[in-house]
Amino acid sequence: MKGKHLALLLAAVIALGAAWFKLSNSKQNNWSAASRSDTKVLDFPINEVSRVTIKNVASEISLVKKDDRWTVQERSNYPANFEQVSSLLRKLWEIKPVQEIKIGASQLARLELIEPGKGDNSGTVVQFLAADGKELAALLVGKKHMRKTEGAMDFGGGSDGFPAGRYLKSTHSDKVVLVSETLDEIDTAPTRWISTEFINVEGPKSVTLAGANTWSLSRESATADWLLAEAKPEEKLDSTKTSRLGTLLSASTVFDVLAPEAKLEPIQTATVETFDGFRYVLKIGKEEGDNVPLAVEVSANLPKERTAPPDEKPEDKTRLDAEFTAKQTQLSEKLTKEKNFGSRSFLVNKNRVESLLMARKAWVMEPPVEQAKPAEPKPVDAPTPAPAVPAEPKAAQ
Repeated sequence: MKGKHLALLLAAVIALGAAWFKLSNSKQNNWSAASRSDTKVLDFPINEVSRVTIKNVASEISLVKKDDRWTVQERSNYPANFEQVSSLLRKLWEIKPVQEIKIGASQLARLELIEPGKGDNSGTVVQFLAADGKELAALLVGKKHMRKTEGAMDFGGGSDGFPAGRYLKSTHSDKVVLVSETLDEIDTAPTRWISTEFINVEGPKSVTLAGANTWSLSRESATADWLLAEAKPEEKLDSTKTSRLGTLLSASTVFDVLAPEAKLEPIQTATVETFDGFRYVLKIGKEEGDNVPLAVEVSANLPKERTAPPDEKPEDKTRLDAEFTAKQTQLSEKLTKEKNFGSRSFLVNKNRVESLLMARKAWVMEPPVEQAKPAEPKPVDAPTPAPAVPAEPKAAQ
């Protein structure tokens, strides 16, 4: 009987699951069917766009194309992240609606489809301009569309549901549409758009610090242990800390770029030399929250010819010469690229340079704490024996 009840219960669960799946799939098909529209939200000549402006009620940013490179105007035309700008441009050029929203002008504020400065609950305007300043298109980006799902709060969703799209309107049309993209990348913060690429220190050979803290660490090869200059006999380096120096500022990134006229007042100057002949002089300023101001000067001493060992075989010479030439070409291109970072100062996350903020004593292991020896027990005096009691004399028989 129990087995029969279990089978019936299992069948009911399967039936409910199938019904839920069918309903969910039906909703998805309706969404997909609505999205199969050949009409794009915007129609403009994408290859003619030379400026993209993003503006909301609080701020504005302009991404400007100069000599086939995108730049951030609010950062004195510092290079922008080309992939991010191109991706946004193409996405807004290709985007299609999934639904047209029938709404009157009096209800636009509810969807945040009011232009900045023209009323409450305004949205964000994205404008596309040609090189001569002519507007090619402009898009009003409004409120996110939230989709409510059963049990959303149980899985971290809010009471309003999950973002599932965005309301849009061309500034030259009354038509309001819903798209399936949330368009989170539309942001006026310069840090969202600048190129975060920075120096890539490879194979550091020595690190020398001068300023509030002074010390110098070096190693003979990429696999050798680091040595502390002028170390005292009792100073033993902590290898768990020195191991970080091998990746110091490798593939590093920046958080922001400072204005060209900004003056950096260094509290530390670090000099890093690599096995490839690169020399980085880093001027480090006072911490600003989670970031640190940093300026860098890059130079290199690159050999022009390869010194062949006396016992080198002729058949190896051609291959080794070709490898040397290719390597030096690569390093020369790296030097040209990294020297450009010397024209500006940057903000970098302090975690990237924490090793350059450490005091000398922080590299040295603390001496082991000697355990106090337990006190020896005091000798206990032997008890004084009781005086012997003389035996009583026996009675005469």
